[in-house]
Amino acid sequence: MSRFTVTILLATMLLGMLLWIVLSTVAQFANPPRAIPAPDSTPGVVLDPKLPRIRSIADLATNLSASAHDADVLLANLVSWRSERGYPDTAGLLGEILPATHPYTDLDDAGLVAIAGRGDVTAMQLLAERSLSSNPVEALEWYDHAIINGSVFAMLRVADLLTTLGDPALIDFNSDPIWQQALAEINAGPLSPKVRALAWSIAAIHVGGYAVLDAHLAQRITALKSSLDDASADIGCETAQQYVLEAATARRARGGAVFSMNAPTYALSIAEPENFLRCNVPVVPLVQLQNCAIELFVGPGDALWQQWICTPN
Repeated sequence: MSRFTVTILLATMLLGMLLWIVLSTVAQFANPPRAIPAPDSTPGVVLDPKLPRIRSIADLATNLSASAHDADVLLANLVSWRSERGYPDTAGLLGEILPATHPYTDLDDAGLVAIAGRGDVTAMQLLAERSLSSNPVEALEWYDHAIINGSVFAMLRVADLLTTLGDPALIDFNSDPIWQQALAEINAGPLSPKVRALAWSIAAIHVGGYAVLDAHLAQRITALKSSLDDASADIGCETAQQYVLEAATARRARGGAVFSMNAPTYALSIAEPENFLRCNVPVVPLVQLQNCAIELFVGPGDALWQQWICTPN
């Protein structure tokens, strides 16, 4: 199947998702309340004391090697796969913070803008971080550019920032008029910042698949849903589909592929991630892991995780 054909099929699927959004909005208030399981109490899975306890990347490597896998190759592939989706060096696996080796840290803003103009996601995300203290709206705009250029990590950062910046009390902590105007703008949109944060969190799973659904993201989604009523949570789920469609359309308008559907040969996620997302709109990951063997383990915080060891297509 040609890339053009795959693109057309994917665009058709995304348009179908948008139609589902419109139709399901009518019934959103009729949905019964949902119980969202915590990441360490996934339905149908018991914390077997025989399961390996993996707390760090070093533990991961030891566990893989003990199972006759090439740990260096698998972990390097996962880091590379994540890097292609905007994850920087400091976003470590299993929540572990790695030493930063950022290639653009010493560049000034003008240098970063020049590199970002060539579609460099790393430069866009660094500009977003630099803009945050002076103008959070500008930071969100830079992350939006990164999303259009394929960054899943930028979706998660937008969710983080909207969760934090959506607190109106922040206006009292900064008297700068630009900052105050930016916060007022963020809180004055048609959807609340928390609903938008939930939507971007779920959109990241649509685009990156279960390989991005770690314990941190699961806890964020759980916290956001618990802070919203059922109708608002449903709107967040539906808006996630809209965000993916809009980003895909923008990418196509610039001549790029919709989003990469390439799967890693090794991935990590919470256990049974398909049971975690309870949305009235189906979450259909573009990255599929059906060719993967699954091995459970107990990760940091006694959360139940699984590693996916995949056979290339």
